[in-house]
Amino acid sequence: MSRDRLDLVFQHCADLGIEVEWADLGDRRRGEYHWIDDRIVLSLRLTRAQATATLAHELGHQKFGDRCSSRRAERRAWEYGAAFLITPAQYATAEDLAGHHLSALAVELGVTPKLIEAWRRWWETRGRQLHERHQKRDA
Repeated sequence: MSRDRLDLVFQHCADLGIEVEWADLGDRRRGEYHWIDDRIVLSLRLTRAQATATLAHELGHQKFGDRCSSRRAERRAWEYGAAFLITPAQYATAEDLAGHHLSALAVELGVTPKLIEAWRRWWETRGRQLHERHQKRDA
């Protein structure tokens, strides 16, 4: 990948007109989506990989218009963020280089193990079908 994933997510936010801020969110919160003013807040304490995964996750909340946190909304936001950040080809290449272990894949792809788990769920539930449909269409 020629550009850093975090740069790509920031650029996507800018393209959508979503303001992104950094703030002290305490020890537990990594990010927040504020639907009232279409703004994402990221914790100052995040590593680059955490910021990348969290920003993509919060974009999922923005995409689906989430106004509150529920298990369903959180899962959907993580899967959206994972699919946004990682293509099937990138995931396959990372597996060839790093193996199947979550942490190794996360390091290889510059994200978090939680995002890798979400990508795997997305792939099993929707991604594989979408990928196969696109391959048939392009053939």
